[in-house]
Amino acid sequence: MKFLAWHYTEGFSYYLRRWIYSLRYIEHYFSLPVLVRTLFYPWKRLESDDTGPGFSISRYFENLSFNLISRLIGAIVKVILILSGLFMIAFVFIGGGLGFLVWALIPPFGIPPYLRHQQSPDKLMKTLLERTRQGPDPYTIFFSSGAGKFLLTHLGVSLEDFKKVTNLSAELIKIDRIKNLEDIIEWFIDKGVWTENDLKKYRLVYDDLLRCAKWWDSDKERGSELKDDHEFGRPGIGVDLMFGYTPVLSQYSIDLSRRQSFSHRLIGRDDVVERMDRVLSQGSSLILSGQPGVGKKTVVLEFAQKSLSGSLSEGMSYKRVLEFDYNVLLSGEYDLNQKKARLAQIFSEASMAGNIILFIKDIHRLTNAEVEGYDFTDVFEEYLEKRNLKVIVSVTPIEYERFISINMRLRKYFETVEVKPVGKTVALEIMVEAAKNWEYSSKVVVTIPAMRKILDESDKYITDTPFPEKALELLDAVVTYRNQKGGGVVSYDDASVVLSEKTGISFKAITHEEKQRLINIEEIIHQRLVNQKTAVDLIAKSLRGRSVGAVKEERPMGSFLFLGPTGVGKTETAKVLARVYYGEEKSILRFDMADYAGREGFERLIGSVSSNLPGALTTAIKNKPASLLLLDEIEKATRDINNLFLTLLDEGTITDALGRSVSGRHLFVIATSNAGAEFVRELVSKGVSGEALQKETVEYVLKKNYFSPEFLNRFDGVVVYEPLNHEHLVQISKLILEDLGKSLSKKDITLEIRQDTAEKLATEGYEPAFGARPIRRIVDLYIADIIGKAILEDKITAGDRISIFPTDKKLEFYLEKVS
Repeated sequence: MKFLAWHYTEGFSYYLRRWIYSLRYIEHYFSLPVLVRTLFYPWKRLESDDTGPGFSISRYFENLSFNLISRLIGAIVKVILILSGLFMIAFVFIGGGLGFLVWALIPPFGIPPYLRHQQSPDKLMKTLLERTRQGPDPYTIFFSSGAGKFLLTHLGVSLEDFKKVTNLSAELIKIDRIKNLEDIIEWFIDKGVWTENDLKKYRLVYDDLLRCAKWWDSDKERGSELKDDHEFGRPGIGVDLMFGYTPVLSQYSIDLSRRQSFSHRLIGRDDVVERMDRVLSQGSSLILSGQPGVGKKTVVLEFAQKSLSGSLSEGMSYKRVLEFDYNVLLSGEYDLNQKKARLAQIFSEASMAGNIILFIKDIHRLTNAEVEGYDFTDVFEEYLEKRNLKVIVSVTPIEYERFISINMRLRKYFETVEVKPVGKTVALEIMVEAAKNWEYSSKVVVTIPAMRKILDESDKYITDTPFPEKALELLDAVVTYRNQKGGGVVSYDDASVVLSEKTGISFKAITHEEKQRLINIEEIIHQRLVNQKTAVDLIAKSLRGRSVGAVKEERPMGSFLFLGPTGVGKTETAKVLARVYYGEEKSILRFDMADYAGREGFERLIGSVSSNLPGALTTAIKNKPASLLLLDEIEKATRDINNLFLTLLDEGTITDALGRSVSGRHLFVIATSNAGAEFVRELVSKGVSGEALQKETVEYVLKKNYFSPEFLNRFDGVVVYEPLNHEHLVQISKLILEDLGKSLSKKDITLEIRQDTAEKLATEGYEPAFGARPIRRIVDLYIADIIGKAILEDKITAGDRISIFPTDKKLEFYLEKVS
């Protein structure tokens, strides 16, 4: 009975709408009003103009006869089309009337649209809620349904696990005015079916549930809709006949009006497309300006599809948007004049056709001789001035400033429209559409938490590529990774693995071993670093706070300025920290500020637009964002470089010469300086130490203008390293000998370290101007030489145990085997 009720009410309405649409489509397809209005227009705009010098009666009659024939051919074809269109309208009108009687008398003809209509979200949800209310276990009934399974699968959680955090009773199923699954989930959230803390156990948030529900609703809505079609998809035959031929242009262009495989990216660009419509309708051409990856071509594709379907203004509907492939023209075997003539011919066809909009990328290659040796500005100017040629140009902001803004002959014909990166909300919508394509083509399931992970982390750590490009690239990589693992569900952990590979940053949860290392990191660092307790304590506090997310993430992991004399352990602290926290010394990005003096040094750090060179600092951070950045001799940095580091320390980002932001939030920044070294020695010689030494030294470097107060305040801590005493030097000597012993152990030779040898090294290897550095030099030059000779002379072999003994002479040692 439900079917019959629908058939004789909504079914009748549906049939009438389809009948009327068919009649309107035929009228549109044949373009009958246009054919009548343009009955005597020339065939495909083919006309001949008398362009020769003077007046010639023969040429006049040749042109006249050609134009009459062109109009006659056009009229004959159009009359045939008009008659064909009228016949089709009459046929469909009569056939539709007879079909209406059949529809009324034989209801089974209405079953297919009725079944499709019953798959709409509101119908399915109404049925599901009725079953859920009547059953003994509301949770199992609801989440075992098609909609429920879709939710659980795309949330990446099992039926049993999700039940542990779901408090769903029969009372909560009593819902009125439900339109779709999203409404139900929103109702459940409002009624406290889930709590935020419970959802966090499965890495979920409320928005994940709503997004999944919206995804299911849109799929069902698309498959069940019986709506009227307001767009016909293509211009009619009569409209096509109004436009001219483009045989030459077709050889050098790509039609962007065709449906693209990545149509999911054509989301959230309505405001830009509307602006493009207005600009082009006013007669100007336009420049789309935006960073690489922001979606400039995507905007043009959306404009092309809307124009083809007639969704734009009257002046911009049913236009062909063609991408001009000038590479074929430039690479052809023509001289410059021939290339210019061919370009003029292409522009002439585009202008005369009446329905062409040219899309040109990197127009500066055609209008600036400094780029590739070509300057066709005069050809552009000739055709743009007539306002018949419409051009869309895409450039980056830097290209615009370098090449177009200075070309007033060209710029006056264009209006600039900025294409900004889409926001995270729109980017997620685009990702969902891309996920649908992946699920259809590769039989994987892409979860919402995985997409949210990609979205959040790429927003933080991939700053050189805008949305949606970076999110889509990562989604493609994650799906490929899952396919290589055998397919299945693309999970949150899959996204973390691929993000780690792309950024060098670990996104996994902290393991028990890592927790223990962070808890005891002071002891671990002191195993390799002597003294300097103040510095180690500050570093440990910073690492623990950042690693567990207890501290604001907008700044680097930690930032410290180490002051003090040479050879007291400032650089060694950085090396030890890199080994302990990052796993290896290769994680150090080391820059000596003495090498980057002047404007040229500043450009070497962040890059140069004029020389088109990347920046050493910005490139290093981009390639290894999870690293230790060591800035030696920071007092020698220029004011511009200090301002650069102010932004890095305060906001966790650095901007290169091309205006691209590079994230430094996973850097650990250590700057070292010898500023005030003599002052520190004087204070220590007077017995000043501890907090008093720290305070007086900082006041001294500020007084001497080594650093500005705002620069020092950007660091998490400023640490003054005290000169080393004899006991510290002995410990350092033992550590250096231990390093030598590790090298010998690879040859199966054991080195026993003696206290008296370490004492001699500490005494003879210390120099106030160089600190403890000469100790390593003595070990490398003298002790290593003794061992090397013994190995070469076969005095010691694999399996031997040896020890180094001191003598009374300066820098003299000898080797003996020990049992």
